[in-house]
Amino acid sequence: MRSTLLLIIFPLFLSLLACASHTQAESQKDIESGETWWLAEDFSQYAPTRIAVLPMENLSLEPGMEKVLYEEVYARLSAKGYMKIAVEEVRAVMDKLGVQTAGQLAGISPERLGKMLQCDAVMRGRVDQSGTIHSGVYDALVVSISLQLLHCKSGKPLWSTEQWRAAHRQWHADPVNLLFNFVAHETGSRKQRIAWLAQEMLKTLPDGPVQAVEEDLLDQAAPIKTTE
Repeated sequence: MRSTLLLIIFPLFLSLLACASHTQAESQKDIESGETWWLAEDFSQYAPTRIAVLPMENLSLEPGMEKVLYEEVYARLSAKGYMKIAVEEVRAVMDKLGVQTAGQLAGISPERLGKMLQCDAVMRGRVDQSGTIHSGVYDALVVSISLQLLHCKSGKPLWSTEQWRAAHRQWHADPVNLLFNFVAHETGSRKQRIAWLAQEMLKTLPDGPVQAVEEDLLDQAAPIKTTE
């Protein structure tokens, strides 16, 4: 009886151990990522000082991912050397415009947004995908996001970037491993992946004009309240 229990429990223990080690440190061969970005040739001519981060769009099936992207982008603009319009000011303008979802912003010109928010440029973003794909003998946790910076007065795109990241794991024939792989993907932290992707994407955005200001002081001064 004891030997039978050992034969059942020991493989289960090994499976748990293997799954834990794999989820803590994904091997490089199991990770795929891609990035495309574009910068206007005359970016320096239109380079903004004040940026308003607009509500992000979420096309994924997971709620709340657009808020994670918004917070990451907003938090990192100061370190890039840009002043940013305060979140509450952006929210107040959205209320005046009757904007309840990010998709509604497509019908509002950057020029109008710039006048109302008193900014030089607006940052738009979208979570295209955030979830798990199960296919054949593999499953994958996929996150894909995009960002775009628009000059307000001209409506000219100044910078855009798209990045995706997929973490693959093979489904073993062992049903125990299959179950653990499935659970690991379903509970994987999409928020951390979005935060990491946003950080990497903003590296391609040229530095802003206020680099000489100490970061802690900049963070205090950066959220600007509009005066109408």
